[in-house]
Amino acid sequence: MTPKERMTAFSKGESMDRIPVVPDMGVTKSEFIGVTTKEYYHSAEKMAELEIALFDYLHHDSIGISTTLRGMAEAMGSRIGYPEDNISYLLEPVVKDFDDVDRLEPADPRRDGKLPLLLKALEIIKDTLGDVADIGASMTGPFSVAASVVGTENLLKWMVRAPEKVHQVMEVITESNDRYIEAVAQLGLGVGFCDPVSSTSVISPKQFRSFSLPYMKRNVTHVADCTGGRPTMHICGKSRALWEDCVEAGIGNFSIDNVEDLEDAKNVMGDRVVITGNIPPVDIVANGTVADVFRSARECIRKAWDSPKGFILCTGCQIPKGTPMENIKAIMDAGREYGRLPIRPELLED
Repeated sequence: MTPKERMTAFSKGESMDRIPVVPDMGVTKSEFIGVTTKEYYHSAEKMAELEIALFDYLHHDSIGISTTLRGMAEAMGSRIGYPEDNISYLLEPVVKDFDDVDRLEPADPRRDGKLPLLLKALEIIKDTLGDVADIGASMTGPFSVAASVVGTENLLKWMVRAPEKVHQVMEVITESNDRYIEAVAQLGLGVGFCDPVSSTSVISPKQFRSFSLPYMKRNVTHVADCTGGRPTMHICGKSRALWEDCVEAGIGNFSIDNVEDLEDAKNVMGDRVVITGNIPPVDIVANGTVADVFRSARECIRKAWDSPKGFILCTGCQIPKGTPMENIKAIMDAGREYGRLPIRPELLED
């Protein structure tokens, strides 16, 4: 099966040759085509070239382009730093005081920041691989965008001291996200979310339900309205206390960080959403051996292959810069060996 055929069958609950496998890569693998991260961030052609080259080499089951954690905030006016060959970072938030909140406006995805480049890259990838690859767009959840719109420190302070200002900011961010969702939907593509600042490693479940969940739910609903599909949600770090909330928000797939347990996720929400995860990207994929990757992938499959709504083998978060390509290939090879359907349970035991 081609990756597109496999993912189409997966989405319909039809028979497949193996479980889907999707390493989380992107800008951190820019060296694969001999470009720096800075070159990647500023060129739609380089973004597309990287994703196409990785697909040609790995034939993984889903590819796409991410706004990155700070891309939407940049489009709304925050200043972002781009090192020559490292990950972007926040230089200056667009909102520095309460007065700035009143001047904050939604981004235009066809004009502002790097959003037009992302849409162009997605279009190039679709034109090149649309017949054989499952293609989507990844974007940042509204609360994590807020961390780069007002700065993480201010965001955490304002939730206590000026909650009404946080909600005002969240309204504008949610509208910005909705506009990008609409632009992606016009390309005929799906959307997924990454929302690391919503983790209970950062905020409490009570704060999540007040300041993040209502806006996440609106974006998730808008994805369903615009694309006809339910999005993936990835929350870095601890998220166990938020699983039920995220499922009720309408997501279709929960991507589990490697600090959480796949079997627990399967038992709690596997009857309602797809479970994705969760090979450790740093300890195993970046710093381990091929044998380590095989063992970890096998353990993930053992825990979650029989999740009722389906399982996708993936890393627990984005693969870091400098990860050996042979270890990423090992994720695919392990998925093909241990994830072949029908599953042979004896292959999954030590």
